[in-house]
Amino acid sequence: MLYAEDVYAQRSVTIALAAVSVGFVIGGIWLLVGTGEIIDGLSLLVAGMFLAGIWRLFAVLHVKVEERIMRARFGPWGLTLPAEQIDGARAEVYRWGSYYGWGMRWGVDEGQPGRAMSVPFLRCGVIVETKQGARHYISSHHPEELASAVNRLARGTG
Repeated sequence: MLYAEDVYAQRSVTIALAAVSVGFVIGGIWLLVGTGEIIDGLSLLVAGMFLAGIWRLFAVLHVKVEERIMRARFGPWGLTLPAEQIDGARAEVYRWGSYYGWGMRWGVDEGQPGRAMSVPFLRCGVIVETKQGARHYISSHHPEELASAVNRLARGTG
């Protein structure tokens, strides 16, 4: 393993979304039990559980640079790049307008198509350029270390 990092979302964002999820669930239970509003109660209950589940999947980005491959994953979904496809990497500030949001995004960065695996409100990370011309952004708390590991992988000098 050349590099491994779990990139967590900011604690304040996690607390805020957890509070909203819990509020939805409590409101749904109150509507179901306290007022008998079945449709509204179930809707709030399901919305709260759905929001909590989605946040759980996207609250942490798992980044690994192994001997022959680089992976960035939110839950079961992500980006996998074999060493032979990677041209290079460099630390860079996240340009929100290139990918229009956070999470697992598709977009165009400086005219090149690519994907972003970005954690909300974390503006530091790495651009990984491929030999096919794509530019992928990966959030990281240690972008220089991640870029160095990706470049070692691309050169085959792990």
